[in-house]
Amino acid sequence: MDLKNRYENLMKKYDLPSYEDLDNEFELLFFQNIIEIKYVLRFIRRRIIDRISGFINFFQNILNPIGGNLIALEESNFLTKEEKDGVINLIKNMIALDRESLILDVNQDEEKDAKFIKKAVAEWKEYKIKISYYANKVKEGWRKDKKEEKEER
Repeated sequence: MDLKNRYENLMKKYDLPSYEDLDNEFELLFFQNIIEIKYVLRFIRRRIIDRISGFINFFQNILNPIGGNLIALEESNFLTKEEKDGVINLIKNMIALDRESLILDVNQDEEKDAKFIKKAVAEWKEYKIKISYYANKVKEGWRKDKKEEKEER
């Protein structure tokens, strides 16, 4: 099964991003032995959503930490009210894309999968900037606490 070659034929047909760009961003094949992927664009669409869903879950835990999750509780304090509002908007946009994919899972259509991939890749470029910003804020929150702890000693 040669996913790359099969995708490249569809890439030309639907004017899609290159296989290399998609693989770089969404790690299309993370397992070795694939015998066959019959619906290439559907598979790629789902890989894109897998990646986005991971970030949705990460930020959701920070915004709404469950009582026993001490890490999420702590990280929730690292963001300001305004930053949390920005995260909420980011999550809303990513969830809208996720639900669009859900509809495509029910109403399978190769051409609609191709349109979705183009749209998702364009939106992903914007999401990455925001994800990086908020993830860095969380990372710095941990570092700030360590610095303050050392200063207190």
